[in-house]
Amino acid sequence: MGKLPMVEASNDMQTSAQELLRRGRRWLRLTFLPLLCLVLLLAAWQAWAQWRQVPAAPRGELLLALVPQVLPFGLIALGLLAVWTLTRTAWVQLVMSTFAQLRISAQREQRAEALKSAIVDHAQAALMVADENGRVVEFNPAAEALTGYSREHALGKTMVELLIPERFQERFAWGLRQMGDGDRAGLMGRRLPRAVRRADGSELPVEVVMWMTRVDGTVFFTASVADLTDVRAAAEIIERQRDALRQSEKLTAMGSLLAGVAHELNNPLAIVMGRASLLEEKTEGTPLQADATRIRDAAERCGRIVRTFLNMARSRPAQRGSVQLNDLVRAAADMLGYTLRSHAIDLELRLDETLPEVNADGDQIGQVVLNLLVNAQQALAAHAGLRRITITSGQAPGGVWLKLTDSGPGVPEAVRDKIFDPFFTTKGDGMGTGLGLSVSRGIVRDHGGELALVGAGQSGAGASFKLSLPLQVPAAPDVTLQADPGPASSQAVGRVLVVDDEPEIADLIRNMLEGAGYEVASADSGAVALEMLATASFQAIVSDLRMPDMDGAALQRAVREQHPALATRMLFVTGDTLSPGARQFLDETGCPRLDKPFSRTDLLSRLAQLLQVNQVPPAHA
Repeated sequence: MGKLPMVEASNDMQTSAQELLRRGRRWLRLTFLPLLCLVLLLAAWQAWAQWRQVPAAPRGELLLALVPQVLPFGLIALGLLAVWTLTRTAWVQLVMSTFAQLRISAQREQRAEALKSAIVDHAQAALMVADENGRVVEFNPAAEALTGYSREHALGKTMVELLIPERFQERFAWGLRQMGDGDRAGLMGRRLPRAVRRADGSELPVEVVMWMTRVDGTVFFTASVADLTDVRAAAEIIERQRDALRQSEKLTAMGSLLAGVAHELNNPLAIVMGRASLLEEKTEGTPLQADATRIRDAAERCGRIVRTFLNMARSRPAQRGSVQLNDLVRAAADMLGYTLRSHAIDLELRLDETLPEVNADGDQIGQVVLNLLVNAQQALAAHAGLRRITITSGQAPGGVWLKLTDSGPGVPEAVRDKIFDPFFTTKGDGMGTGLGLSVSRGIVRDHGGELALVGAGQSGAGASFKLSLPLQVPAAPDVTLQADPGPASSQAVGRVLVVDDEPEIADLIRNMLEGAGYEVASADSGAVALEMLATASFQAIVSDLRMPDMDGAALQRAVREQHPALATRMLFVTGDTLSPGARQFLDETGCPRLDKPFSRTDLLSRLAQLLQVNQVPPAHA
């Protein structure tokens, strides 16, 4: 790790040099100046002295004569020696102290450098330093890992040629000039989203924070670079989850809306279905019977669609049984036969006649097949080439499959991953809501199977969808309906009180029951029903659950108090099973229910079960 540019020189070294100069000047004043003055005085005194003739004399006398003359010089020499000794000791101490300070300063500098190196080397962010010409002077290990360049390769290279994509090079150079000229653009210290070019040529999204440093008049630019790949990936995941949540909320709202519409359709559908059934009986053996049968079949299909919506909104398991997939295909083909012929679309069925039955909800799987067929028909409606739909069925280990292929334009590659998303559609305005494939896949997966796009238009072919279902799917709890009791006998099978505030529904139930041999009385409210119960006996009560004034729940509580035996023989006809209160009431009382719309067979079999369970003997006319 090279040394980073230092922002300021060592304060300790400056302090030591100044102290050395100051002490030198002080010792000069205290020692050499007085010494110089002393030498000058001695020279002057020597100039005044006169040479004398010294006669021979004894040594003692000679010494006594010389000592007074030599003593001043001796004292001066001793003083000079003392001054030299003291001066030498002070200078040695000064030099030693200075070098000690220099060592301490160097150690501090080394520790600071080591600390800075450790921080830079182990920083998670990539740190890059460039001089005023944009050439790299520092490149930490995180920068090596981020860019794929080694430090040795990066040093001396310009940032532009090393890291900046070509389309951003001019902008980067402009930013450096702006920061060098006072940063009028306010780029320093800001988090700037950018892109860098890696050693392998790929581009990497990054976030850059830059700042400028001046060292001895030289400008350096430091960049802290963070990889945004994981951040952006996480943001995309969060955004997809938000989209999925919004789509889920839309789907939930749409489901509630459809459930509400379905509930409102229950009563008129019940009337249409029931009257068509009665009309079919009355026109038996006449040309009108076929028309009545078609009306009943259409009404029953509407009723199945309504029940499917309600079951989806209730989030409860569907009623499942043995289903032949080929039969569902033929039924859907018959239903759309006229539409396909009117659009000049050929339908080819290649069905495996040995296909085993599966345990599934026939209505729901039938709706899936019908939806796939409608999608193929709409894709071919505006197709100028060959218009053909081919449906193939077959067996697979542990299951069966169905493949529907059209000769249309196929599914664009850009939307293949989105076609099963809720509310996504490639159809024009007014032709789709984007729910068909999403709901269909949900139904199939609820059955333990899968619905997938297996061909999207390669080699000139159109779209191809494959539906797979397992042979063994745990069946949901189902209430098996008994067969139609058959034509009415001459003997009445029971006396029934019908309670409904809608006259059309009450008359329909009355006619159905009377046609089966029941004696029927009707009441348009719960209060009237209680009055009738006080004056007559009945084997069973068929009542609407939602009524003004006294609803079905209040009527059941009153019957339980006044006619306890009859409280267990109440059949509730309702289209309000979405209501938590209604579900809770039916679960607590254990009373059976008949969901609207219902057929004559449904009503008679459910009532027969109720009387049989409670062991009610037939009433005689």
